[in-house]
Amino acid sequence: MVADITSVLPKDQILTPKDGEAYKEALHRWADNAERPAKFIVFPKTSEEVANTVKWAVANGLEIAIKGGGHSTSGASSSEDLVIDLRHFGGVTVDTEKRLLTVGGGAIWETVDKEAAKYGLATVGGTVNHTGVGGLTLGGGYGWLTPKYGLTIDNLVQAEVVTASGDILTCSETENADLFWAIRGAGSNFGVVTYFVLKAYPQTNPVWSGLVVFTPPQLPALIKAARTWAASASEDESCFIFFACPPPAFQPMPVLLPFFNGPEEDARKRFKPFFDVGPVADMTKVIPYEQQNSLQNPMAGHGDRKVLKSAALSAIDEGIIMTLFKEYVKLTQEQPEAKTCAILVELHSFEKLMQVPFEATSFANRGPFYNITFALRWKSPELDSVMREWASSHAKAVRHEESERSGMNLEAARGYANFGLGDEKARDVFGENYDRLAEVKAKYDPQLVFRKWFPIVPKGYTGEVPA
Repeated sequence: MVADITSVLPKDQILTPKDGEAYKEALHRWADNAERPAKFIVFPKTSEEVANTVKWAVANGLEIAIKGGGHSTSGASSSEDLVIDLRHFGGVTVDTEKRLLTVGGGAIWETVDKEAAKYGLATVGGTVNHTGVGGLTLGGGYGWLTPKYGLTIDNLVQAEVVTASGDILTCSETENADLFWAIRGAGSNFGVVTYFVLKAYPQTNPVWSGLVVFTPPQLPALIKAARTWAASASEDESCFIFFACPPPAFQPMPVLLPFFNGPEEDARKRFKPFFDVGPVADMTKVIPYEQQNSLQNPMAGHGDRKVLKSAALSAIDEGIIMTLFKEYVKLTQEQPEAKTCAILVELHSFEKLMQVPFEATSFANRGPFYNITFALRWKSPELDSVMREWASSHAKAVRHEESERSGMNLEAARGYANFGLGDEKARDVFGENYDRLAEVKAKYDPQLVFRKWFPIVPKGYTGEVPA
């Protein structure tokens, strides 16, 4: 060791395995299988302390993980060496005149939604409100307001980044523009983002949403209704169709989660094709926008073992969706623990996000397609390989079938890169942006210090590359 870690941080901002319950609590992540026994967990309170920690870790040859919301199921926010926990960067400040939100790198979306709502504002955030702002934003960021305002990264105007050298840099379209381009889609590859500045928009009216449950025989009619709805969907609406095992029967059912940014009367007109199918339960209601991103919390709570995988759907294809439901039913029959799993088909207009040129950000999955998310959850470690393989194989099958059918290259990580298969290489995930990212990486992280999320190898790098 070059120097003791207390040379860069106060002792009360450091935890090690000797610190008992406090240490164990700090290891917890959204998914139990993403936890790792770190040598050090640190809690910096300033950007300067983050910078000093990074320099100390590099000098001591320690792997660095960055923990914001801790939602990565791959373990990207955990390390057996050092974890920089950004919980002290969890605040939000609102500039009502400029309609800007300055958000700490350790904030969760619940904090953003509630603070913005105090001023009649909102921004594009995650659809589960205890997700971290950092991970979702740096990975691209879809939300209920995406049809109207684009991806989260399309609303990012500035960020503060602590790089591998310990420099504290502000980046935007006019300052360190190459770094700003890179962080909008390439995850934590370029450093620790301590602050984000996001555009905010007026959101004074309540919204309409809630769960609508159907029976399995109604699924073909539900898919037909989705095609009818999608043909004229406006920027004020979107929906999920997902498969779950809701109470009281806990049997596989298709469920609709609609969203309309306006009055209930108008919402029911827009979503009439779905209600004409005849749902067995309608739990929709008018709620404040800041509650919208909490609706999935009961299904997406902390704990248990989890995996998230993704695929892309270029059209609302009955054959693919029906096959997925049949496979989902089979999984829940073969593995009782799988009744906490879900498959989500996320339907939203992609017109707004397609208005941003592909080359404007490093986000490689900007395309005219919907996301399918395989959200698997179980308790027994013995099922880890079974569940991972099930999710990966079915995501791959959808990707292959969609590539064959649509003529688009959807084989790699098309869909939401935050939910990659886990066996892709970074070049697959970032596609044609990879070479440019490798050049930017060589400038800001030439020794591959940040390598926990689809690591981009710096151009000219000759050292060891993680598997």
